[in-house]
Amino acid sequence: GSHTHEDGSVSTWDGAGNGTHTGADGSVSTQSADGSSTHTDADGNSHSMDADGNGSYTGADGSSGSFSADGSSTHTDADGNSHSMDADGNQSYTGADGSSGTMNADGSGTHTDADGSTSTMDAEGGGSYTSADGSTSTWDADGGGTYTNADGSSGSYSADGSSTHTDADGNSHSTDADGNSSFTGADGSSGTMNADGSSSFTDPDGNTFSSDAEGNESFAAADDPAAGGALDGAFGGGDPAGGDMPPPADDPMGAALDNAAAQSDAGAAGGQAPGPDSMADMPDPGMDSDMPKPEEDDQGGGAVG
Repeated sequence: GSHTHEDGSVSTWDGAGNGTHTGADGSVSTQSADGSSTHTDADGNSHSMDADGNGSYTGADGSSGSFSADGSSTHTDADGNSHSMDADGNQSYTGADGSSGTMNADGSGTHTDADGSTSTMDAEGGGSYTSADGSTSTWDADGGGTYTNADGSSGSYSADGSSTHTDADGNSHSTDADGNSSFTGADGSSGTMNADGSSSFTDPDGNTFSSDAEGNESFAAADDPAAGGALDGAFGGGDPAGGDMPPPADDPMGAALDNAAAQSDAGAAGGQAPGPDSMADMPDPGMDSDMPKPEEDDQGGGAVG
């Protein structure tokens, strides 16, 4: 039979339970005895479903999709982006720009961007990332991680607050969980900075500056072989210059000691009074010396008595 409604829509049916309906707006629907159906609306969007509950649709804008009785589905939008999900809840997608990814029911997933960068995430919350420029990073569920930048710098960090970093030039720095830090420079310098306020620094020449927690500072100079030779000459009765080479021009302390020793030797040999104080023009080295100045020596031994 058939029936025309007051709004102009028309319905038909047969004895087996199949029917159709045409709306006044031009939409059309069908219904079958087995439960399957179709529908196309006035705008051209269509939808169908079979007797088992599986269906598909097409939008007037060009989008389309499908769905199954088991819960799986697909969808492609008008721009070409697509998405699918299986019966277990695992998903995947592909972007019109070339990007793609997965999202799994256990929480893990992947993503690849249109520029080639990639990222992953595991079910526990850890993951990794690689950018298009080659830099990489990783992280774990506990808050720790590592990274390497495109310029070659790299580092790591831990959930307890400790970390390390090495820059592209080879300078490195590390901090432990208690806030104590240390660093090593590419030039050979190094140092420490502790949570209690103490610190130390050793320059590339080996000179060390340090400060304790109370702010007291100290300095330790690197060994100076030239100065050591001069001291040997002054106190050992040998060559005052510490060898056949003259005192170095950039070692004023060593040169002063050499001159003092030479004048002392000359005074003792010739019975003369001490000459001018060669140390008088020297700046105070910042420490008391156990060595008396030349005028304090009894260098006129030959004339006494």
